[in-house]
Amino acid sequence: MEVAGTCEAFDLDDGADIGAVRRRLTVLAGAAGLDEVRTADAALIATELASNVLKHARRGGAVLGIVDEVGCRGVVIAAWDRGPGMSFDACLRDGMSTAGTRGAGLGAVARLASRLDAYTPHGHGSVVVATVFPRGPAPRAQFAIGAACVPFTGLPVCGDAWAADADADADGARATLVVCDGLGHGEGAAAAAAAVIAAFRLGPGDPLAAILERAHRAARATRGAAATVARIDLARRELVVAGVGNVAAWIAGDTQKQLVTQHGTLGQAIPTKIHEESYVFAPGAQLVVCSDGLKSRWSFDDHPGLAARQPATIATVLWRDHARGRDDASVVVVREAVP
Repeated sequence: MEVAGTCEAFDLDDGADIGAVRRRLTVLAGAAGLDEVRTADAALIATELASNVLKHARRGGAVLGIVDEVGCRGVVIAAWDRGPGMSFDACLRDGMSTAGTRGAGLGAVARLASRLDAYTPHGHGSVVVATVFPRGPAPRAQFAIGAACVPFTGLPVCGDAWAADADADADGARATLVVCDGLGHGEGAAAAAAAVIAAFRLGPGDPLAAILERAHRAARATRGAAATVARIDLARRELVVAGVGNVAAWIAGDTQKQLVTQHGTLGQAIPTKIHEESYVFAPGAQLVVCSDGLKSRWSFDDHPGLAARQPATIATVLWRDHARGRDDASVVVVREAVP
């Protein structure tokens, strides 16, 4: 299984924005190969979630993207706001409304979406994430991966990028992840990030240091990039991390710990020896990797209950609350899938 992708962010502060979000998710659904029925389902979901933001919080936003899980392509929309929050389970019941409407929106979304998740603490806004795959059960993989990878405001391309490769054999399941940040933003940063991702895809199962050394060579013709590569081995209950530059990684379980990376820039100057650091990856642990478009001082302690949500929801909340707003920003969250 290989997954990757960047997202598109939309502001929601006017009724016309609802149509823009609906039209764009419809285009992405077609690009993902969804049929007419599922494309229409995605359009309805986009309308309901975007409308809810304006009804209940007056303004917020939506993040859209294409997802690929176990070879199954679909689309995802994460609608967010900073409003009063809500009782999500109660709102899923048709007829429940806090805005004087019929209250059928979230109930319909739950029936149409392949996967639906939310983080809605009282007084701290809402994030609702819906994923639409082709008809039938949602794909099941041994790793759950979610991301928010968003370009600098106003730019059509993102200078951050990520990719993940997962496989399983008789020895167990492994997932290898790369998150990279091209220097600056815009076309030049995107070209640098693309070179790193291409180098990763040449051999995602290689030793992490070898992947970064190959990425360094590939990035020489670009302005350069920072990148962190991580591998989770479920049989060994081990996480191995290597990084060059300011793409930060954390392992979160009973406690939260920032992991060790090294100074340098791929394509310009890297350490003589790239170190691979090993950590225990206990059941229930999750890996969070962020570019420097996010503030480094964040903690799950500041978001009660967030660690229990799906990775896409976690990534969107961290992006919403901790993006610096001056650069591309990416958050990728990986953990063992819950049976």
